Amino acid sequence: MKKITFFILILFSVQIFAQKTLFDTLKVNSKTKIIGRYPQYDKKKSYEKFNFIIEDSASIENFRKSISLGSEVKNSLENPCFKLTVIKDYDEIGTWTINPNLKSAMTHDGHTYQFDISQISQLNSTNPFEYIFEIKVFKSKTEYQKYLVEQKRNPKFLFDYGPQFKYEGSFEIEFKKTEEFSSPKKISEYLDPLIEKIVAKDDYSISYTLDEKNISNRDQFTIKIQGPKKLFEDLKLKKLRKENWQPTIEEAYFFYKK
Repeated sequence: MKKITFFILILFSVQIFAQKTLFDTLKVNSKTKIIGRYPQYDKKKSYEKFNFIIEDSASIENFRKSISLGSEVKNSLENPCFKLTVIKDYDEIGTWTINPNLKSAMTHDGHTYQFDISQISQLNSTNPFEYIFEIKVFKSKTEYQKYLVEQKRNPKFLFDYGPQFKYEGSFEIEFKKTEEFSSPKKISEYLDPLIEKIVAKDDYSISYTLDEKNISNRDQFTIKIQGPKKLFEDLKLKKLRKENWQPTIEEAYFFYKK
């Protein structure tokens, strides 16, 4: 009898978890927004009819409490899909992928649940939303941050997908194919201890790409190294030349109300 009771309790807990509200941990402030939108890469704007934005705190609280998920289902993803996004202080703090035809939603933790699209399908009529986005190229994190500060003064600015700028730049080294350097793996094993005398393990990367040079010149391997300029300047290799130092250039996406 105890085992049966225990099983029922577990089943009940799983069902409650599956029915949890989509935004159960959200803490709302004056800079919180909830946005439903077609993704920016969907040039056909397939689900534009569902677009909406909720900005006032009371309406967000009502939305947060009312929207819910069904039972967990197998992971799946429509293309194109629809995005349900929480913005807070110009940051996208959570995004859920809605599959309108499959009637499901993939949450931020990678699980997929049944989802009733009627919960959001009428919001466009009461909270219509159109947006535009721009793609900007930046040569440094400082340049990006300065531009971001300027956008936050724009009342139509919503959020951005910023660049990472993990590495300051990149350079190349050409290795003639020999018994010692017979593969990119062996080259990496040779380079790692030399590089790690200069920078930490997490501060660089080594890669080999089948680009035009590597495809057409099979008697050599041109290796790309990403990291700080200090690495380019201080790495000493006998009979090997470092070349093509390129500062990192990255893109950022900025989203605005139309």
